[in-house]
Amino acid sequence: MALASQKLIGKADAIYCPIDNTIISALEAVVKTGIDGQIPVFAADTDSVARGAIAALGFNYYDLGKQTGELVLRVLNGEKAGDIPVKFAEGTNLAINPKMAARMGIELPASVTERATQVIE
Repeated sequence: MALASQKLIGKADAIYCPIDNTIISALEAVVKTGIDGQIPVFAADTDSVARGAIAALGFNYYDLGKQTGELVLRVLNGEKAGDIPVKFAEGTNLAINPKMAARMGIELPASVTERATQVIE
């Protein structure tokens, strides 16, 4: 992953890491490329911000588990699963890491910092 991400230096304005086991397992190598090449690294998984991504906007898996549990409870209480409407994850969290942003050569706008639900230093 390190070699692949290094090929982005000079060719990409930013790196986005989706929720993918291959990328997430090598996130530190991608972050190093971001620092070395002054390319901001963003992620889909908010836990990746503590590992070096500048920011991530995503849902909280704990909250999603609670929402799922509520649906399961409805089925366990006798409601037919087919009668329950499709429901999407509710709410998003914005995690930011201003220190990593600075190391990758960018400053987070105040509007982003103010909206953040989690700030990693």
